[in-house]
Amino acid sequence: MSTLQLVQQDFQGYVLGQRSAADMQKHVAERPGLSIDDRLSIYYNAYRIRLSEALSDAYEKTHIYLGDALFENVCRAYIDAHPSQTRNMRWFGAQFAPFLKTCLPDYPVVAELAEFEWTLNLAFDAADEPPLSFADLGQISEQQWNTVRFQCVASHHFLHFHWNAVAIWLALNKEESPPEAEREQVAQTWLIWRNQLQPNFRSIVATEYEALSGMQAGQSFSEVCATAAANNPEAIEQIAGWLQSWIGEAVLAGFK
Repeated sequence: MSTLQLVQQDFQGYVLGQRSAADMQKHVAERPGLSIDDRLSIYYNAYRIRLSEALSDAYEKTHIYLGDALFENVCRAYIDAHPSQTRNMRWFGAQFAPFLKTCLPDYPVVAELAEFEWTLNLAFDAADEPPLSFADLGQISEQQWNTVRFQCVASHHFLHFHWNAVAIWLALNKEESPPEAEREQVAQTWLIWRNQLQPNFRSIVATEYEALSGMQAGQSFSEVCATAAANNPEAIEQIAGWLQSWIGEAVLAGFK
């Protein structure tokens, strides 16, 4: 290993907290002014500050909800547990919401709030694709309706929350005091997707979730309707209305 490679390895290990300052001190010459430790600490802290800023950008409402001090503590713990594995800072916080479940086990609403924020960002960053239009729907022949398969847009996601994380996010987004954390007996399902350049979200009932999940799994529209009708005879009329909503809201991308 060359001298340069050894210095780089020791420096990376020090910045990541995997090696002590002593491993780097031998590579640094004394200079007037700041001590070697003080100079090294600038890089050590700058790395963590920048990653904390990236987490704050991705989880703005979670940051506000936790407050500066607690959020910074959680960020430091996450940085130590999950060193950055990508050159793109955008993806550094991918495991932050799951991390919060273990880091703050007494406050599960925080993990849901973070998961909601991250999913909104995923919807925003999803690949562009033209949504299905009502004109496209008119191209489906009567015979095709028995086999036609609709596809959801790439930006769509489902979340199942037991806590009122979305209500908390909405209040924080309006710069209002958030409601107290409340747990529901039955998880609420949320549909998240992007319409043009704006992430959208709304709660959906179990039958609508099953219909969209079935279509995404490759079921034909007739199969989706048959499954829904087997569980609830009135679901057919609901699905017809949902189809109009899905098209109007740009939830569907096409059909085959």
